[in-house]
Amino acid sequence: MSEMGRSMMTRKGFYTKVGQDFVGVYSSSEGPKMFINREVYELMSPWWDVEMVAGRNQHIINFYWRGEVKLSVKCQADNNVFMTLYDYLNCRMKTIRNA
Repeated sequence: MSEMGRSMMTRKGFYTKVGQDFVGVYSSSEGPKMFINREVYELMSPWWDVEMVAGRNQHIINFYWRGEVKLSVKCQADNNVFMTLYDYLNCRMKTIRNA
């Protein structure tokens, strides 16, 4: 998927439209969660990983659940969704580690 739609970030979460898919990360009482359409992934679980590669012209984001790629996104380097998602995940994971 190469086209990223409009995105929105709030204190509780972040979401964007990627092609025909809705992808987001949000806080819940059970901890942070990520969703891809109707599938929800608990980020407190050890079963997820994310790979984010920043290139000069394009960025790539891969989300893995139990070793399986659930989302692979390529976007232009000037698309702010890459850094927004990175900042959100980085901030949330630091908060969890410090809790």
